[in-house]
Amino acid sequence: MVTHTLENDTLKLVINEQGGVIDAFQCTYNNGCEYVCNQGEEHAFDILRPRTKLSEHSAGEASMFPMVPMVNRIRGNSFEWQGRQVTLPINSQVDPDFFLHGDGWLTHWQLCRQNQQELWLELVMTSDIKGVCHYQAKQHFQLEQDSLIVTMTVTNFSEEAFPFGAGFHPFFHCLPNTQVQFSALGVWREDATYLPSDYTTAIPTVFDFEQTKPIPNAWINNGYRMDKSGVTATLNHNNGLLVTLTSPCHYLQVYKPEGQAGFLCVEPQSQAVNAHAELASLATTPLDTASHRESLTILAPKQSMQITMTIKVQATV
Repeated sequence: MVTHTLENDTLKLVINEQGGVIDAFQCTYNNGCEYVCNQGEEHAFDILRPRTKLSEHSAGEASMFPMVPMVNRIRGNSFEWQGRQVTLPINSQVDPDFFLHGDGWLTHWQLCRQNQQELWLELVMTSDIKGVCHYQAKQHFQLEQDSLIVTMTVTNFSEEAFPFGAGFHPFFHCLPNTQVQFSALGVWREDATYLPSDYTTAIPTVFDFEQTKPIPNAWINNGYRMDKSGVTATLNHNNGLLVTLTSPCHYLQVYKPEGQAGFLCVEPQSQAVNAHAELASLATTPLDTASHRESLTILAPKQSMQITMTIKVQATV
């Protein structure tokens, strides 16, 4: 597998062409909890969980992977679009029931442009999913002082319009007492198939991160609707580092297994989970319900959409 590295004085990023994933994202700081200088012992801290496996089908073990041309799961693994039933393919090595997270994270991407002096590079992939859609995706990775900026552009290569969605799936490294904060308008609760059930603006305490708090031990796998400003989430570590995720995306998925997992997935995405399954009911569904018909981006042939996120690393002491 081919990897590429971007590195400045404090940040190091390793990108893998297989899956278009991040294998590692680290910052370096000294024992005074400040960024590297000429004094003090230097330490490397994983901002994102480092990759744990290197096989071709282990993108889910990476530090971050792209979700495209849709995110998460779709109920029944199919949906109705323009009078036809679209049935999604299944990769049994990934999930026996769902076209999980699309196919971008399972596809080989290629380096198409780079500038090592300006610390950026771009990967590209094309996918033709029979009976579903044909698209191209590009990811632009850039280190800019204390920040990583990732932008994904999706272009419809099909001969007809298609409802697209996209997202980023980062695994943020967490210490036992890392504290998290983000605001949301509401949350979808989860059913037994890991899909959203009911939506509520009365966010249950365990899923409410309006005020900074430690990460609960409970299982979390919930979608949030953000306000018009998008996503701003912070992870405050006890080593003096503050990590801030920002994105104009209006939807956020948060995942962690039960117990202390050592990571928290905070995933900005352009669409609500399972939005495709609700396409057929849009004509009779009020706009103010949790279907959020506007979350899917319908692209005509050759049209493009774009999402972006920034991960900023700061010393707090």
